[in-house]
Amino acid sequence: MNNLTEIEIKLEENQDSIPKHQLKQLYLIGDFDGDKKIDTLYQHIFSKRSNSEIIFSPNPFNVEWDSVVNWFYRQEAELLIRTNNPIHDTLKLGIAQGLYCLINIGDNNADGKDEIAFVIDYLDYSRLNSCNIYSLCNNKWLPIMTFGIHENSFDFTDSSNPLKIEEIKNSLEFHDGKWVYKGYTEHDYKSKDEVWKLLPLELKKCN
Repeated sequence: MNNLTEIEIKLEENQDSIPKHQLKQLYLIGDFDGDKKIDTLYQHIFSKRSNSEIIFSPNPFNVEWDSVVNWFYRQEAELLIRTNNPIHDTLKLGIAQGLYCLINIGDNNADGKDEIAFVIDYLDYSRLNSCNIYSLCNNKWLPIMTFGIHENSFDFTDSSNPLKIEEIKNSLEFHDGKWVYKGYTEHDYKSKDEVWKLLPLELKKCN
C-alpha cells in the first residue's frame, strides 16, 4: 500500500475532489436481552485514524475498487454493532464498509430474547459471503449459526432498492410465521438430501 495510485493520492490530499456517497446508517429495535424492554442496535463504521464516525466514503461506482479498499484501510476503519444500553457488549466485526442487512428474526430459540441476522459488506473481491446469526448472552454477543449466501441477493435497481431489508431473498425468508433458510454451499447442510432446500431455521440457545 506504499505505492499510491493517482486516485489514491487525491483521496489523501484533496478529499473534496473525489466522488463520495453516504454510507447506510442501519439500526434495529427489539428485546435483545430479555428484560421485556425495547433495545436499539446501531451500526457504526469508526475510523481509528481520525477517532470519528465514517459518514461518507469513496463511491465504489465512481472510484476504482482497489482505491476504495485502500482508503478504508488507511482510515483504520472498524465495523461495530452497539446497543443503546451501555452494559451490552459492542460487537466488533473488523474492517468493512458496512452491513448489507441487519434483521431482527425474533425469539427463534425460545430463550426470551430476539436474535439478529446480518451480512457484512466486506472489502474483498468475492461475491461469496455468509449470513451470521447472533444472540446476546449475559450481555455479550455470541454467534449461534452461520450459513453461506451469495451477494446477488442484494443486487437491486435504483427503483427496487429497499430502505430496509427485512429478509434475504432465497437465503433467509419468513414463511407462514416461521423463518426458513437456504445455504449457498453444500457444507451448510446436514445431509445431501437437504441441499438447496429451504429448511426451518432452528437455533440453539447460547447459554
